[in-house]
Amino acid sequence: MLDRKIDVEPYVTHLMVAGAALWLGSLLLGVAGYWFEALLVTVFVFHPYFVVGAAHDHEISLKLLVYPLGVFTVLGLAGFGGAQYYSEAFMGQTPEFLITGMHPSFAAVFWLYWIGGFMSVNLAYGLYYREHFLPDGAWDEFLAELEEIEAEETAASESTSEPVAEATEVN
Repeated sequence: MLDRKIDVEPYVTHLMVAGAALWLGSLLLGVAGYWFEALLVTVFVFHPYFVVGAAHDHEISLKLLVYPLGVFTVLGLAGFGGAQYYSEAFMGQTPEFLITGMHPSFAAVFWLYWIGGFMSVNLAYGLYYREHFLPDGAWDEFLAELEEIEAEETAASESTSEPVAEATEVN
């Protein structure tokens, strides 16, 4: 079931617009004073860019949507949920405990969202590198494409840079 791939080419523009809309939504929510909702929206800002960036030949594997993207989402939401919980629990007072030297509300974001979320994405890159990010032959195809472009540019510049007879000044 997870071996299926999704063609993302028809959705690239929509995904980029969605990413921008999510950024704007997060900003507007924050300015309006809805900081917690803004934090939740920021978890999803990463999604459109991940889908477009992780696609190979305009296709993305469902595996990449479950792990690491699904894990990143769960950890991010849990981290910000923990921040909300502990910030309300210790509002106006010093917490009775610290987590690795940090206020529990910040520790939830730090350990779950930043460390857990982004480490899961980096680990997946290592696990799936050859299969999804740079399959065998893809680098060679890329280099061949570059050589083709360079050859076309060289040919075009040589044809336009033919010696031009110097103009003589007429008095």
